[in-house]
Amino acid sequence: MDIKIRRAKLEDAAEIANVHINSWREAYKGLLEEEYLNTHPLQFKSRLELWKKLIKKNEIVYVAESDKFGVIGFANAGAPRDTELPDHGEIYAIYLLNIAHHKGVGFKLLTSCFSDLEKLNFKKVYLWVLENNPTIKFYERSNATKLPYFKDDQIGNLKVQEHCYAWSNLNMFHDHYSNDSI
Repeated sequence: MDIKIRRAKLEDAAEIANVHINSWREAYKGLLEEEYLNTHPLQFKSRLELWKKLIKKNEIVYVAESDKFGVIGFANAGAPRDTELPDHGEIYAIYLLNIAHHKGVGFKLLTSCFSDLEKLNFKKVYLWVLENNPTIKFYERSNATKLPYFKDDQIGNLKVQEHCYAWSNLNMFHDHYSNDSI
């Protein structure tokens, strides 16, 4: 499967919204309530409007596009939203459909976001990840470390906890993950 990473364009908004919804259903099965995940597609219109707005604002949004399937993943990043980490950039979202897993797509999306964050003078980056989410292993493989911060949240009717993971040295990430075989 030929996959290209590029900046998102306004016409990608519907495909990004689709990936956003369906990757949630795939990634959070068993972690979130089944009823919530089954009704999640009903939020397509609000997700579509969200991605149109973010792309129009020229936020950092990258897509992974397959020649066969169209947009199969995306990442969104920017300045930190958390006061505890003012010197870090933040990955707001990174989602891939299952067909894109284990093909290096996530690393390439991170690398693209990290490059843009470095242009904004961030040398460190963090993100929030749902407790027990299997993608924690992906972040750890990419040299992210768990920080002592967590958030309590509610998704649907379920109380959940999110943990903070961070990359403390983007140069080290680039040096380690610069080849295409990852």
